Amino acid sequence: MLPRKISAQAARPDAVPVGLAASWYVGMSSGQLGRNPVAVRLFGRDLVAWRDRTGRPVIAERFCPHQGASLALGKVVDGELRCPFHGWRFEGSGKCVRIPGSDRIPTTARLETYPVQERYGFVWVWYGTPEPLFALPDFPPRGADRDRYIGFRYADRTIGTARQLLENAFDYFHFEALHGLSLDSTEFRMLKDQSEAADNGSPIETDAWLGSWFEGVATPGHPVRDPYRWLVAKSATFAAGDSFEVLVDGWPGGQRFTGYVDGKVFYKVLLAIVPIEERRTTQVGWMVTPRGSGIGLRTLFNLFMLFGQYRGGSTQDLPVYNNTEAETGTLRAWHDNGLLRFRKYYQSWVDRVDPAFGGRP
Repeated sequence: MLPRKISAQAARPDAVPVGLAASWYVGMSSGQLGRNPVAVRLFGRDLVAWRDRTGRPVIAERFCPHQGASLALGKVVDGELRCPFHGWRFEGSGKCVRIPGSDRIPTTARLETYPVQERYGFVWVWYGTPEPLFALPDFPPRGADRDRYIGFRYADRTIGTARQLLENAFDYFHFEALHGLSLDSTEFRMLKDQSEAADNGSPIETDAWLGSWFEGVATPGHPVRDPYRWLVAKSATFAAGDSFEVLVDGWPGGQRFTGYVDGKVFYKVLLAIVPIEERRTTQVGWMVTPRGSGIGLRTLFNLFMLFGQYRGGSTQDLPVYNNTEAETGTLRAWHDNGLLRFRKYYQSWVDRVDPAFGGRP
């Protein structure tokens, strides 16, 4: 299924996200897509999703090339999307395969489609070029290792940009300033190769990969300013010491995290971006914690603690995203090296967007 140029009819140019990288993004959750077509807003475009006769998701431009009717109002018949206006039917490749009352189907009667994969409970969509430039990354806690973890899905809406949400993980100083982790000592470094991020999953393809590692230590003389959140992590991991580490790696449209307390895994996270349109973004994903033997009180306690960590962090981050003019800051501080490294990497994937495909650098 090779998408071609997205028609102007399917987009409002002023709503296309500016500076969006070529990458895999989440389009919707798998549970949203059942027997009927679903209207989807992505990349500043009005799209439609349905399942073909094999059950595979399809995401295409929403409007029929005949007279412009919304195909989201149609029906799925034997895996083909039927237009509600004149009954034209489209298969999963986007090709029109049936026109009532006519044996001749114009070669131009087709919908433009996007490369799609379904994994981890989400429908993923490739944006920026006709074919994906790298494979969708692995997240073992929702794949091969799913029996070892328990967790929850999350979704946070914001007017922050995709770049702003993703660069947050490489802006380590905000952990202290915003999240209250006032520490005796900290260490941050960018990773050199994928082998250093093996705890997060299978290696991400080299050009698409970027990773970092952060460690903080709190001592009695330099306690954290948010002791509740620190106590939560220590209680969930039976940790006796005062160090925590965060391992991050990702691709231009998402990230994987492993969090440790005193070297013991407390959580793993899959973070993905839903780029709806300019200044309308949702970050979605999974947060999981190691599962004990069965679902006992300790496992449930850890899960409860993890949810508390998530809510505490998102409550602090989201107001900043929603009230930041992300493109105006020009001054640089000593701790911005990781942030600047991420921005250079991210821009390299913005530059790979093919304007003819419908992207706008």
